[in-house]
Amino acid sequence: MNLEVLIPGVLTYLRSNGGSATKTKLLKLLYLLDIESFRDNHETLTRFDWIFYLYGPWTPQYDEVLDQLVAAGKIQLNHSDRGDKEAVFVNATVAVELSTVFPHIKDELRARRILEIWRDRPLGELLDYVYFHTAPMREAERGDPLSFEMILNEESPVDYRRIPSSSSPEELKKKRKRFLAAIASAPKVVSGHFVEPTYGDDYWTAIETMEREPD
Repeated sequence: MNLEVLIPGVLTYLRSNGGSATKTKLLKLLYLLDIESFRDNHETLTRFDWIFYLYGPWTPQYDEVLDQLVAAGKIQLNHSDRGDKEAVFVNATVAVELSTVFPHIKDELRARRILEIWRDRPLGELLDYVYFHTAPMREAERGDPLSFEMILNEESPVDYRRIPSSSSPEELKKKRKRFLAAIASAPKVVSGHFVEPTYGDDYWTAIETMEREPD
């Protein structure tokens, strides 16, 4: 995974949905994305060498990557205006949509689920979760490399299940028709940073899945 795309994509999603990220929060979110990627694909997204350092998962490659992205103009680092020099916020300088980060809809939806869960929760809650409730950390000692192989021995987390829609099948069909018409009639946006999306079979399969009532 290209970190020049992944990290701005994560930051864009958080900002677009009312969240924000300090350096610490972003690092832990990347760790959680790596966990779920390894669970499904047996490889991490970041390729970071994670270790148990002080207060949880950390990698010496993280600051190097952030410095490179700052130098490339992809992100900005901003110190907290509350006088807390330890709080450094990370922001993308150019919006990168998750749909351009992940070529497969399954991977995109998995990332969205993780980011949606943690986008506006307190940092302390996130730190508690990654420290005490993730497989690589459970048996590790401070200074140890973290083994993601342990993830394969645990059950997947329970998926979010939608509440059944109150709309009738006829109403859902009408909504889908309006949705398709809106896409067809939407004006084309011309921008140096905008990449017009393509709607492939995976996209429409996801739309149809959203319309179905949960079992």
